[in-house]
Amino acid sequence: MPPGERLARLRLARTRGIGPVAAGELLARFGSAIAALEALPRLSARAGRQVLPADERTARREMEEAGRLGASFVFRGESA
Repeated sequence: MPPGERLARLRLARTRGIGPVAAGELLARFGSAIAALEALPRLSARAGRQVLPADERTARREMEEAGRLGASFVFRGESA
């Protein structure tokens, strides 16, 4: 999985108001977390809510810190 998609999946997982079921539905509907994050503000506005994607810099720092600790994220569709 490309690094940009991995970062987008972490951001989607960290987005307030988006749980694992909604995240899975967004991935299925849009085909990627990148596309889902782009659509999220428009979709949530249509539903009368404001759901903003989690901050990219925060997610990037989380991934970097995990790497420094010897950990890594495993996302759906990746082999562990």
